[in-house]
Amino acid sequence: MAHYPGYTVLRTEDCPEQHGTLTLLTHDVSGAAVLLVENEDVNKAFGIGFGTFPSDDTGVFHILEHSVLAGSEKYPVSSPFVQLLKSSMASFLNAMTFPDKTVYPFATPNETDFCNLMDVYLNAVFCPLAMVDSAVFEQEGWHRDADGTVSGVVYNEMQGALASPDAQLQNALQRAMFPDTAYGFVSGGDPASIPALTYEKYQRVYRRHYSADNCCITLYGKMDMADKLARLDKDYLSKMPKAAARPRLTMQDEQPGAFVELPYYTDQPKPDEVQCALAWYTGAFADRERQLGVEILLGALLSTNSSPLKAALLAEQLGADIDIGFDDSTLQPTLELLLRGATVDSARKFAPAVRKAVDELLKTGIPHDLLLAALNEAEFASLERPGSLPDGVLDAINAATGWLHTGDAALLLHTDKLFAALRSKLEEGWFDTLLRELFAPAPVQVLQIPTAPKTEEAAAPVRTDGKLVLEHPLTAADLGAGDATPQGSAEQLAGATLLRHPSAGSLYLNFYYDLGTVTPEELQYLNLLTDVLDELDTPAHTAQQLNTLRSTWLGDSRAQLDLWTGRQEGAPCHAKLTLCLSLLERSLEKAVEIGGEWLYDTVLTGAAAEAAYARVVSQLKLRMEQLFIQQGNEFASTRARAHYYVEGAADEACTGVSYYHFLCNLLEKADWAALGAKLDAVRSRVLQTAALTVSLHGTEAALEKLRTLLPESRFAAARRTPAQPYTQPLTPPVNEAFIIDGGVNYDVLAWPMPQDSRRRVLARVMSYEYLWHAIREVGGAYGTGMLCADGIEFLYTYRDPHLRESYDTFADAPAALAARDYTARDLDEFIVGTAAKLDTPRKARAAARELDHRYFCGITDEMRAADRKALCSVDAALLKEQAAALSDVLSGGVRVAFGSKDAVEAAKDLFDRVETL
Repeated sequence: MAHYPGYTVLRTEDCPEQHGTLTLLTHDVSGAAVLLVENEDVNKAFGIGFGTFPSDDTGVFHILEHSVLAGSEKYPVSSPFVQLLKSSMASFLNAMTFPDKTVYPFATPNETDFCNLMDVYLNAVFCPLAMVDSAVFEQEGWHRDADGTVSGVVYNEMQGALASPDAQLQNALQRAMFPDTAYGFVSGGDPASIPALTYEKYQRVYRRHYSADNCCITLYGKMDMADKLARLDKDYLSKMPKAAARPRLTMQDEQPGAFVELPYYTDQPKPDEVQCALAWYTGAFADRERQLGVEILLGALLSTNSSPLKAALLAEQLGADIDIGFDDSTLQPTLELLLRGATVDSARKFAPAVRKAVDELLKTGIPHDLLLAALNEAEFASLERPGSLPDGVLDAINAATGWLHTGDAALLLHTDKLFAALRSKLEEGWFDTLLRELFAPAPVQVLQIPTAPKTEEAAAPVRTDGKLVLEHPLTAADLGAGDATPQGSAEQLAGATLLRHPSAGSLYLNFYYDLGTVTPEELQYLNLLTDVLDELDTPAHTAQQLNTLRSTWLGDSRAQLDLWTGRQEGAPCHAKLTLCLSLLERSLEKAVEIGGEWLYDTVLTGAAAEAAYARVVSQLKLRMEQLFIQQGNEFASTRARAHYYVEGAADEACTGVSYYHFLCNLLEKADWAALGAKLDAVRSRVLQTAALTVSLHGTEAALEKLRTLLPESRFAAARRTPAQPYTQPLTPPVNEAFIIDGGVNYDVLAWPMPQDSRRRVLARVMSYEYLWHAIREVGGAYGTGMLCADGIEFLYTYRDPHLRESYDTFADAPAALAARDYTARDLDEFIVGTAAKLDTPRKARAAARELDHRYFCGITDEMRAADRKALCSVDAALLKEQAAALSDVLSGGVRVAFGSKDAVEAAKDLFDRVETL
């Protein structure tokens, strides 16, 4: 067992799930818990998590999360975090407030960067200037302006976060389930309560919770662990004696049968938009076998419209959709069923309907094949760890969670034995017993009813400047040459182009059908097809049976549209209907068989399909209405991009307001037979005649196997139309505003711009040297930035209390940036931070998709090297020239905003048209 001076090693153990070794330690002086995850992952990670348990709705821990990153004793500048975002090579850099903990994680592939970031983070959490400077508290938390209005970064953020009906419903549900413990409070802060927080209480709360004996530190990846532990000990932990007592969470007496009715204020209250949430407690956090069993049970019974419990509930026609939620990260895990699109009368029938459906299911028992499929799917996800979060960041969060509730930071990092144990219980009736136990108590119930509107307050705060000085700052020389595309192969087989990219581990098999010959209207129908496939039967299987087979044999399977702008001459748009499969190599034959049946043989006409269309289209419309409130900046930028290039126009037609109108028209006509006929016709033409590219990311043995499978599969075709660019007429730019519920705005200003990697540096300067201060710190918006895409650039705000004022701030940007002086150090920071985004380590699935993207778009290593070289050549003169030239560009750009009724009406002269969504 290794020895680390200043620490006591509690245990060391192999961890195949993390491909390495775990070591748990305690720091002798401070009592800090430390977990080492040693493996070969070069994307090294660090995390420090504190137990933070709110006792009110003031959001004190959320404000502290913001505040400690606003300057420290060693780094006494106003925004070290922002300056790190500018100049670091980090693949992940953030902080997170949970209901019971606050975690500060980062990941980076660069050793020097790792040491810099670790020191900045540790100094921030243990030595923040916020404890001696109330201005930080006032900026990040709240303050009162001269006119009496309240503002602050967290205050404004939470106004936006709590604007959605879902957020208000969840807060009410937590209060009902946990009336006496930390989980009953809004950990992010309720704007109605945030102004009750005093600076003195804020200081007291920090000193009680941000102590070394109330933290868990994780070091992950390929690094010199002894060196990092020595730094921790010498610079921080050895100077922090243990406190007299650690803060502790308390258990809540369960509240079966609790009922709450609350309003949701909206400008357009509709009687059929009532929501009803039912929730149950699922047992002890430490019983990981039971909690994993709950996850598998919910996957088997409720994951799709055809899953038995959800299907039975939808058949009652109480509402448009039912969502499930399960949180097993808290001391008392809970599950939730949420009925959407109901009336008051139907919502009151939801709890009895659940009780009835569960009882009916228990009469015959849960089908074994459903449980096996859900277990296989969960196990594959556990091994693959999908998503964009680096593995080390996930481990740091999980380590803090396990340590907080059980004292064991390694608890959540071990899963293999849990899956093995549950697999052995599939035949024992264990899951039936679990289902009976879970739903036996009366649920906690919250009924949310749309009600006439209320007014919202909005205002604006203030902040300062400064430079972060690191001991070992990164320069452009630290960037390296970037990754090279692995050598693959291409061949013609069974009417398709077969690509192979060499890789080991999980296998990724993607089928790309070219859509160059379809019309814009047909593209919308194909996008809808990808949304309804899960709900449709085939001649051989019901939708439920087919979904079960997919989960049993495939880690993930999905159909989607891909839209890419190529680097070939003319910047063509490559549009594809894509079937994406991830699997273990031993399942390749089944994958080809199941994928073919799912894509080709689903029955698109007839009564069953028509019922599915009515259900799914209604659900999609409802979800888009929720997303307008939560992610308005995404819809605004999508709408703006549609005017300037084909990919943008196609994307807007399939994911934006135009698609929402498409769904509304389908619901209004309700001609589901005609919809089925249309889908059948366009699918048949595309699958039988469109150029097909099959991309395999796997071993040579898998390629050999696929060569024997494709010619006999549903994917084979004697003759296909050659691929060609997708085209769509562009509409003239129109300034538009869309009125949404809630007290925040999402403002976008977009303009066309040929692809040029050097402009990414300008975007970074704009984002962190100008917009962050002017829009976020002064204006109070939660987010802002400038982004460059293929053929377009845009400025945006996110959860912004302002609309007109933000567009005025955008207009002032060119002069402000052109007037700045840029030192050599500034340029190094901008270039390093920009270029590092080109090198962000990707997980296996994302890496596979990126290789396919490069293939279709004609992106060569030479092009990428040239982009990199151009980016690294940016100098002060070019930056000032680009900034000055922006003035004319911005004045000719298009404005699209999603915002509150009051803000839009006050700025309606900025827009050519206004629409209420």
